[in-house]
Amino acid sequence: MAIYEMRKADKAGTVFTTKDTYYNKEYAEQYMPMYLEGHIGVDENGRHRNRYRLHSEKPFTIEAALALDINCPKCGSRRKQIGRCLNAHDLGLYKCPACDKN
Repeated sequence: MAIYEMRKADKAGTVFTTKDTYYNKEYAEQYMPMYLEGHIGVDENGRHRNRYRLHSEKPFTIEAALALDINCPKCGSRRKQIGRCLNAHDLGLYKCPACDKN
């Protein structure tokens, strides 16, 4: 599972850019306030697709998590939330519509 670092891209703190890291999950949990964890999922056509779970050290409400815009580390387009928050720290599941088209 890949870990992606998140950095604020606007002053309001609702738009984030992401980049690849070589961190493991334990390091990310300890030292990163927010990060994406990559997963491989299967779409409705049986193809393997990248999916990303958002994690935060500070608790988020569902509404606050939905307000975040996260850019894809591979193509830079905006990701779309496709899965619910698991709890206040393990937030939505995301996909990149642009990468899924390819």
